[in-house]
Amino acid sequence: MLLLFWHITHVIDMKGNKQLYSKYKKDRIKGYKKLIKTQEKYYTPPKQIVKNIVEAMSAQDYKVDIEQVVAYMKASYAVFDRDFYERNV
Repeated sequence: MLLLFWHITHVIDMKGNKQLYSKYKKDRIKGYKKLIKTQEKYYTPPKQIVKNIVEAMSAQDYKVDIEQVVAYMKASYAVFDRDFYERNV
């Protein structure tokens, strides 16, 4: 069921985003920007999780703010989507 949901919401976006699979870093960055913009429709990092990550990073002596953690979580989600698509579709 989860795979079906992923397939419906992502395959069209991923197929139309050939820049994600370019051998050039500059093009892949453009592809990630496009994917992250598309993901904003259905993914927002949970506020409590974001706050907890900020605290956990502080425990490791890293100084991060909420905005940086949100950016990290969106980037991470995009990378996992790309990897999942590459392996399974």
